[in-house]
Amino acid sequence: MNKRKKRIANAPEGSLRIATTGGKSHYYLGIKGHRKSEYIKREDSDLVSELAQKRYDLKFVSEAEKEQKRIYSFLRGYSDNIPGLISGYPSELKQKLDFADMPDDDYVHDWQQFEYVPKKFDEEMPYHVTVRGERVRSKSEEMIANALFSRGIPYRYECPIILSNGQVRYPDFTILKPGTREEIFLEHLGMLDNPEYLENNMKKFREYENNGIILGRNLLVTYESSKQPLNSRIVEKFIEAHFGKISVH
Repeated sequence: MNKRKKRIANAPEGSLRIATTGGKSHYYLGIKGHRKSEYIKREDSDLVSELAQKRYDLKFVSEAEKEQKRIYSFLRGYSDNIPGLISGYPSELKQKLDFADMPDDDYVHDWQQFEYVPKKFDEEMPYHVTVRGERVRSKSEEMIANALFSRGIPYRYECPIILSNGQVRYPDFTILKPGTREEIFLEHLGMLDNPEYLENNMKKFREYENNGIILGRNLLVTYESSKQPLNSRIVEKFIEAHFGKISVH
């Protein structure tokens, strides 16, 4: 959608109006504030194409944003209460009754099999591949992914989430805690010595806060600078501190 928004911003001024007479289409340029439309000659076919694309893109973006808001509204109101139904029963009954609660292993498997479209890579970006066979954006993210995978900690890389303002964000990692089934977001800040990079991430974290994603609660951060790079020992300690000592595969 960002591609279409950028194309709209660079499109010719005005809007395309189409009139059909005698089986032939005629094209007119409408300018805001002008009552009359200007006829577009046949030789100006490029202008017609650009305005037609603009017209389509505007409608597409409008409908896509509405759809995003509907999806977010559903997700915000959704609550999986079924697993909690078992909590009111004594342990001796829990062993005898047929509960509908999904076992943790099955839940983790289904969660991990969730299909999504991750953020696209620019062609000039360095190529880093994890043990699991997925492409990531940096050596540090590769270390984090491999450490999570080696401990059997379920995660998704750059799985999109939709914020209340309709914006789509791609947290570096969405991590599942199997015992609580809680989703934890992990962002890696790899350029702490870049002021513009820091400002952009501060803005993103403020957006997260407005959507209940709070630093230190369900949002974790790893970080590094050119003089203080991340290493595997730091990653190991970080994961152990937040997810405990999980047996290695």
